[in-house]
Amino acid sequence: MERLNLPPASVKIKKENEKYKIFDAIRRKYVALTPEEWVRQHFIHYLVATKKYPAGLTSVEHQVVINKLKQRADIVVFTPNGKPLLIVECKAPS
Repeated sequence: MERLNLPPASVKIKKENEKYKIFDAIRRKYVALTPEEWVRQHFIHYLVATKKYPAGLTSVEHQVVINKLKQRADIVVFTPNGKPLLIVECKAPS
């Protein structure tokens, strides 16, 4: 996978049925390793490890409503009272 302009992240990768998967610490499961997922996992690591946002207040692929339309945000960080504080949309590095 491509080097990103983010601090290095210690990610767990495994090969299963000839496909690679990466461990998502927020969802606590392995997910398909796509270019977008590579960016998402590095950005989650950046938010939690470097910026010190609590992992427990972080959600992945969370439904949000924007202009009355239901969307899925790649990463949402919430305040302790449950309001969205930060919304991140990830794209493949290319």
